[in-house]
Amino acid sequence: MANTASSFEFARCGPVHFQPIEMEIEPLGPFIQGNVLNAGCGHRNIDQPLLVAGASAVVNYDLESSIPGAIIGLLGETPFPDDHFDTIFCNAVLEHTPRIDRVMGDFSRILKPGGHLIVGVPFLQPFHADPWDFRRYTQMGLQELGASVGLVVTASFPVHTIAQTLGWIAWEWADEKGGWRKALTYPVVWLATRLSYRTDKALIRSANTFQCVFQKPN
Repeated sequence: MANTASSFEFARCGPVHFQPIEMEIEPLGPFIQGNVLNAGCGHRNIDQPLLVAGASAVVNYDLESSIPGAIIGLLGETPFPDDHFDTIFCNAVLEHTPRIDRVMGDFSRILKPGGHLIVGVPFLQPFHADPWDFRRYTQMGLQELGASVGLVVTASFPVHTIAQTLGWIAWEWADEKGGWRKALTYPVVWLATRLSYRTDKALIRSANTFQCVFQKPN
């Protein structure tokens, strides 16, 4: 069944709509299989779309989570054995993570040879601490991050549209400045991002976010 906007829940930041996570996972189906680690799962359970995409089991892991059965711990210090997961899914997490070199090295350690690491990291987004906010990556920068721990780039995708990029920046500006700006900006950004939310695959220089798929060599 084709995904439709009415079928799923939009992610929201103030008036800014982001496409549902199911739409972000759609192009990743060929790389999601077997035992999947949702690294930095947060409080939203996305087991079902991962299972639909090809996972046979999902392990949720984060610093804190209300998902039943989630394992609590720090990224970069996971308790899993070497070569354990077929797929690692880490979406909108690495910008918030200290010691990213340690985190990426640990991902490489616990990923099976031939397995895939899927990461989504922002390129053009305002500051948003959760609880920290450390970095942004271009497409090249994200690809180099995986290569630095011995992973091979398999695919790379832009995520979202120019509406999310400019809309979020405009909203954060209005929120910081306050006054009449918020009342004027809110409905414009709400409408623009609600009408334009499906990823524009042509964007590279002005993408909001990049997803990168890495493979661990056999």
